[in-house]
Amino acid sequence: MPMLIVFIVGWFGQTWWPGIEVDAPRPGGGDPWWLRVLAGVVAGVVAVVVVQVTHTSMDTLLGVTLALATGKVTGVIIGALAGMTRK
Repeated sequence: MPMLIVFIVGWFGQTWWPGIEVDAPRPGGGDPWWLRVLAGVVAGVVAVVVVQVTHTSMDTLLGVTLALATGKVTGVIIGALAGMTRK
């Protein structure tokens, strides 16, 4: 059960980060819907792996911040890779 919480926090970190602005999608559409789902799943899995490898407790603010940041970094990397595949 604790790793499910880490997974959800990592997924949440991929979609939200404190202080970001929410913009409308670009004309012609934004990313496909499945890319956000894929990025969320990958971000959650990577957050679980990082928390397990670093032996960080999710009972502390450090653990929550680590899972959020890992999710965000993973989401940015996936977004960059997706952007490179476009024309």
